[in-house]
This record gives sequence, C-alpha cells and structure tokens, in this order.
Amino acid sequence: MKPSLTVVLPVHNAEASLRRDTYAVVEACSELTGRFELLILDDGSTDDTYEVANELAAEYRQIRVTRRSKRAGLGEALETIRRRIKSDVVIVHDGASRVNAEQLRLVWKQQTLAARGGAQPDAGVSFADLRRPGQTHAAMAEAHRRLMGFQRITVDASAEESPTAPLDKPQERRDGVGSIPPLPRPNLLSALTAFALNE
Repeated sequence: MKPSLTVVLPVHNAEASLRRDTYAVVEACSELTGRFELLILDDGSTDDTYEVANELAAEYRQIRVTRRSKRAGLGEALETIRRRIKSDVVIVHDGASRVNAEQLRLVWKQQTLAARGGAQPDAGVSFADLRRPGQTHAAMAEAHRRLMGFQRITVDASAEESPTAPLDKPQERRDGVGSIPPLPRPNLLSALTAFALNE
C-alpha cells in the first residue's frame, strides 16, 4: 500500500493564483497516491484568498483550510498545524515561489525510493561546505535552490514541546552551530586591476 501524503500549501493574498495552483497539486497528488490531503494555510490574507480556499474545499473532500488572522510566516504556521497531520509523508511548499507540480512529483519519488531502501533523499548542504571559502558561494546557491518550492519535512506529532531556557541564561554554543558564516567579500580593486591588464 502506498503511504499517505499531506501537502501543505501556505498562501498569502493568493486569490488570483490559488485555484490554478490547487488544481495542479490535487492532480499531481491523485497520480501519486490515493490517500492524500491538501492543507491550505491562509497566512493572514487581506483579499478573498480564504473564500476561494473554502470554495475549493467544498469541491474536493481532500482539501482542508486553516486560517490565521495575522501574518506569521511559514514556521509559526507549521507549528500550529503539526499535531494535526497524521500522514506518512508531509511535503510543504515554501509559500513564496510558484507552485510546480513536477517538483512535487520529484520530492515524492525521492521519498518513496528512500523508503524502499533505494537512493537516499538529497541531503543538501552541510555546514562544513559553508566553512570552505572556495565553496561558500556554490554551497549558498545550492541551499537557496533547495529552499524554493516543495520540500519534505518530518512531523513528529507525539513530540512534546521543548521547554525554552530563560533568556537571562547564556546558552552554550558549539562551533558552527546556530550561526551563519560570513560570505567572503569580493576584492574589487584586484578585479579592476585584472580587468585593466586583460588578465
């Protein structure tokens, strides 16, 4: 039996494109598995996005709609819904780039191959890649490429909320964890000199 799938589609003022995007996602999901749901997260839209989403939910039983009164962003929206998701696979759209059903199919394919013991899902960029100056720009470009469109996430519905340490206590920080390394700055004078000397 194929695993169940939840696709999370965060939207903000997407009245004009929501219907088209939803049709594309529903069509792709129905090709991938018979057990799927599309969760549309209206993140504080001020247009008729919520009304369009509810019309789509009335049209398709697989669509659920959640609305936030104020715009809070993807992270907080996912935190709100994470305990409600019961599917085996959860794929989330970034909410900013254009919906690409082919990318959704690709993420699903990578996940199902990995589940069968085949190829592992793309691991992305490591922090070690970001520490090597010669590879920083390529690593950052790869990281940004992976942040666009659909991505698989892991949702542990049984996880307890982790208590947050008080703000007045300094947190111990490991090297390279929790900070983004600075990008190397281009040397403008060297570039101009090389250009002037035809090098």
